[in-house]
Amino acid sequence: MVLILDEEKFAKDLYDGRNHEVKSILQKTGYVSRYLLHSLHKSDDDTYKETIEWLRNNHTNFDESYYSNFISDAVKIAHKRPFYNIDNIKITQLELDIISSLNNLRAEKILFVLLCMAKQQRDIYGFTNGLVRYSITDLCKMARISVPSEDREYILHYIIQHGVLGYPLKNDTKCLIVKFIDNKNDAVLQINDIDCMELAYVYLNWKNNGQGFTRCQKCNRLCKQSKTRPRKYCELCAPTVISEQKRVWAEKSRKNLTRQNE
Repeated sequence: MVLILDEEKFAKDLYDGRNHEVKSILQKTGYVSRYLLHSLHKSDDDTYKETIEWLRNNHTNFDESYYSNFISDAVKIAHKRPFYNIDNIKITQLELDIISSLNNLRAEKILFVLLCMAKQQRDIYGFTNGLVRYSITDLCKMARISVPSEDREYILHYIIQHGVLGYPLKNDTKCLIVKFIDNKNDAVLQINDIDCMELAYVYLNWKNNGQGFTRCQKCNRLCKQSKTRPRKYCELCAPTVISEQKRVWAEKSRKNLTRQNE
């Protein structure tokens, strides 16, 4: 789960096979059908057919008969959901100071993610009071928090006790209000769509003054620096790079062997 700023780019990367963040076939269907309709300007019939073809080629054990009604509905819904595009998410020093004042790393990372989500949803949905819709599972994934499910709510409760989060008037357990959004001061962090892939690392990179993290040389994604050997690539790019390096090495070895035998 990542926070999306440029939805069309996100969908195009998925369509072209460069985006491996989306696992759900339902989410894949939604993004692919919207990309075909809005970006490639396909007709409804072609969007339906090409979505099926894409899923057949990119999703294991895809059963057209099982998903046909859902895909038809996705095409209809796609007309009502144009892509949004946000340049970046701006974070101020005051906001970072409030987050770090919690003195609890898990809570700090979750609060940082909630702040970013609130600013993203403000731009998408027009929320003006810090309202944020969230899923505790997705929230913990983006914050890179690995704790038992029963402990997740305790972390949220800890944050709420500090007065920086609140509940909306309607008691909706899937919404919170981020109460410390700063609209007055200049940004010290400007988070782009690449940074949104690793929000927890963005916060830790700021907190540690850039120590312990590096940028992937292939995709520019933040990744943890290894303590034993310098890291050049993130965990997603590394297998692809290693595979390509092995292919190049094997090709060179084959050519050298051919020359020796001539």
